[in-house]
Amino acid sequence: MQVRVLDPHAPEAGPWYAAFHDGCVAGRDQPTVAGAESTLTSLRTAAGNANVDRRAFGAWDGDRCLGGLIVNLPRTANAHTAELELAVAPEHRRRGAGAALYETAVAVARAHDRRVLSAELDVPLGLTLDGHPGGRFALARGFESKLAERRYLLGLPAAPVRADAPAGFRLETWTGPVRPGPAAGFAAMRTLMERDVPIGDRDHEPAVFTEAQVLSGDDRLDAAGWGIVTTLLYAPDGTPAGYTRIFVNSDRRHAQQDDTFVLRAHRGHRLGAVLKAANLVQLTAHFPGVRHLHSWTADGNDAMIATNRRFGFRPVETMHVMEARVDNLH
Repeated sequence: MQVRVLDPHAPEAGPWYAAFHDGCVAGRDQPTVAGAESTLTSLRTAAGNANVDRRAFGAWDGDRCLGGLIVNLPRTANAHTAELELAVAPEHRRRGAGAALYETAVAVARAHDRRVLSAELDVPLGLTLDGHPGGRFALARGFESKLAERRYLLGLPAAPVRADAPAGFRLETWTGPVRPGPAAGFAAMRTLMERDVPIGDRDHEPAVFTEAQVLSGDDRLDAAGWGIVTTLLYAPDGTPAGYTRIFVNSDRRHAQQDDTFVLRAHRGHRLGAVLKAANLVQLTAHFPGVRHLHSWTADGNDAMIATNRRFGFRPVETMHVMEARVDNLH
């Protein structure tokens, strides 16, 4: 077995993605994983990404790929962290591929002077972290769960939820990248969202978004095959008051609920539900093939959990953000 750097432009990228994808979805309830087009495009264009450098590796037995690794190296916020995505196809597990790929991730983190190694680990409901194979793998190497969020799943089409905006508030919805007009206000709200979202015990610094970053980030998502559905809420005085976004996988069957955010001054009026209801209508209209909508919510976020239940979401697994100090890794 050999671990080597992936050339995302080469023919080997196809079998690499197949092994990586199979490892990501194994044993999970309707999981969502970025499609081949989105994943490989992001790797092929990593040099032009101002926010994060993405590097991929594969574990190979001859011409057969056993599993894949992506190491994300943030360039701006959290430049002290290396984030790893590691998956081994089920039929190739227990052969050392996971351990070899993990050792590669540690080496990359050390080579780039990162002090924290981070990974997301999905554990089906009914299993504990130490009762899950991936959990045992991480815990044995010194990782700790620093944040836990439930993944909620909604089957589509779903019964519509009526939620009307209070008098004076106005909604604007679009598909595709954000336009230059609302981009500045959108960037300001994303920055506030970063400060507001629960981070648990993570070694994490909130990102600050600029208008240029918002525009370029959306253009990158669009070029990689993601569908984007956004609803922006305006207060009676015409200023932005909140937003919500859904990202549609390139397979056009899975979609991911991203941020839902309402400025503190306007909370208490169920505006989060208003935003979600409007955005879900647009998702169904523009992407009728989507069958699964995914959402992640921290256990302590009672308001959003209640909103999810109102729409019919059901919990399916717990996503743990695992972190370890690079100097203590073994």
